[in-house]
Amino acid sequence: MPMPIESVIQRRDTIAQVRATSSGVYWLASIAAEDGRTTIRRHVDGQTTDLTPEAVVRTRVMEYGGGAYDAEHGTVCFNDDRTNQVFVHDEQGLRPLSPAQDRYYFGGLHVQVADGVVVAVREDHEAAGEPRTEIVALRLDEVSVGEVLATGADFYAGPRIRGRVVAWQQWDHPNMGWDTSSIWTTSIDDDSPAHCVFAADGVSAQHPMWLTEGEVAYTSDESGFWNWHANTAQGRATFATAHDCDTPVWVLDRPAACAVGPDLVATIEIVDGYGRLALWQPSTSGITYPLRGTVWIESVATFDDKLYIIAHWADRPASLVAISPDGTVREIAGGGDAEFYAKPVSRSTGGVHHWFYAPKGVDRPPLIVNTHGGPTSMATAAYDEQTQFWVSRGFAVADVNYRGSTGFGRAYRDALKGLWGVADVEDVVAVVRDLAERGLIDADRVAIRGGSAGGYTTLQSLVSTDVFAAGVSRYGVGDLEALVRDTHKFESRYLFGLVGPWPEEEQRYRDRSPIHHLDRLATPMLILQGLKDKVVPPGQAYEMADAVRAAGKPLALATFPDEAHGFRSVQARRASLEAELSFLQQVFGMEHSDDVPRLTIENLG
Repeated sequence: MPMPIESVIQRRDTIAQVRATSSGVYWLASIAAEDGRTTIRRHVDGQTTDLTPEAVVRTRVMEYGGGAYDAEHGTVCFNDDRTNQVFVHDEQGLRPLSPAQDRYYFGGLHVQVADGVVVAVREDHEAAGEPRTEIVALRLDEVSVGEVLATGADFYAGPRIRGRVVAWQQWDHPNMGWDTSSIWTTSIDDDSPAHCVFAADGVSAQHPMWLTEGEVAYTSDESGFWNWHANTAQGRATFATAHDCDTPVWVLDRPAACAVGPDLVATIEIVDGYGRLALWQPSTSGITYPLRGTVWIESVATFDDKLYIIAHWADRPASLVAISPDGTVREIAGGGDAEFYAKPVSRSTGGVHHWFYAPKGVDRPPLIVNTHGGPTSMATAAYDEQTQFWVSRGFAVADVNYRGSTGFGRAYRDALKGLWGVADVEDVVAVVRDLAERGLIDADRVAIRGGSAGGYTTLQSLVSTDVFAAGVSRYGVGDLEALVRDTHKFESRYLFGLVGPWPEEEQRYRDRSPIHHLDRLATPMLILQGLKDKVVPPGQAYEMADAVRAAGKPLALATFPDEAHGFRSVQARRASLEAELSFLQQVFGMEHSDDVPRLTIENLG
């Protein structure tokens, strides 16, 4: 049976960023029925409660946010996006730690009750030029904007405190955190200089984590993979594996790892695109795998000899599970049965990884190629209602981890440098041709779809190849020049690595911008655009629509007056999915689903 639209739109509440304390187990829940409002939930004595029913637990540091809350013992701190304030909730009730104001943004929160502080990344949006990023301490017994602990680098992330010493990650323009970054520490009690724990040019060191007072662990990709290293009294220990055990710092959330004790680290290990839970013992280099069947590990916490894991599965939604020392696994939240399930198959075409989903009983089905965002990101095999929806409607789906994707080591990640708009396009084309040659899809009915940076790959594929019979752009980037000129601080030098230095390589930016090659756009297209989008101005969507219209190809343009870069409201998400389904069914000559309105398509003969 086809999955109904409502199964995708009214999806389950998502869960993320688990914390385990003496007062219960906490996590962030994104409530689908409330347009994704994020709240903190606590589970204790078999009961789950919402701790922040009036708040929006979110932060906007580095634009993408992250690290919006933390918990230790009975103390919970969080950033409320409505007022841009950090609050603390403990036995004394709810009170602010920072004043309501517009100048400073806080993220990457880490509370240490014994020290009476919350350490955080703070952005100063009244600094000259770009916002100034710093590490600060907020005291639990006063309201302030924080005491500066570290300043001078362009970016800071992952502050963690132990025994009055704070550790963090930092990096400078023009690098991104996954290019070159380093690990540092400093005392919060004196003005002694910060100490560099690890730094190496061309090496990304991330996510410092205290094992004991004075012993810090962190990941670095000096081996070609993000592996854990621990600076212990016995020397430097390494989780030596030819797999990534970390992901890039796009947001300030904690990594999918925690110190289980002074000599044990729980972490994700990514093998052929699958994320599994690994336990690493630095003193012996021993490795065990206590949880089977996962495809991804979102976060990890520990308390009282138990591990708490937010695990993603291929055949059902993500769940929060507790693992006891005897290996018993108990589900606490999330999970449930899947309404429809098509198994992802991990495939490699010429070294390009992708996930392939095929509808049962359909010979040579039409194919939808998904291009993930980032582009320094990754498509996983985690259960996704939208992917399952497409397969249930008779489409095959290919989620392509083109060159530049993470989870496959440094060399694969760096293979997109200077080649964005070229290598990613080559890779999606290679996947399509391989699937067609194997008789797994109908080569004449292939659509490509993507949003934001994934939308750029989509548009670039449509203006530079003839492989695709339809395209769906969800607020896709069409103008690289506009993007590099007008983007925010975090990504202001990102394209220097992906395309080339600006403005020295201005011609290359023009050559690779689909907006300058609309005369080649001769593919049926659905264009979905928020009219409040500041990343991709709506004018680009109108220009693309005019080009498709001038070529006499089928066209539908759907705009959303109240949406920005990404669709958040239930209404916009439903309307956009209905439009996509109707568009592809009509363009590919498929039977139209009677549960969605028929989209008006120009030039459809």
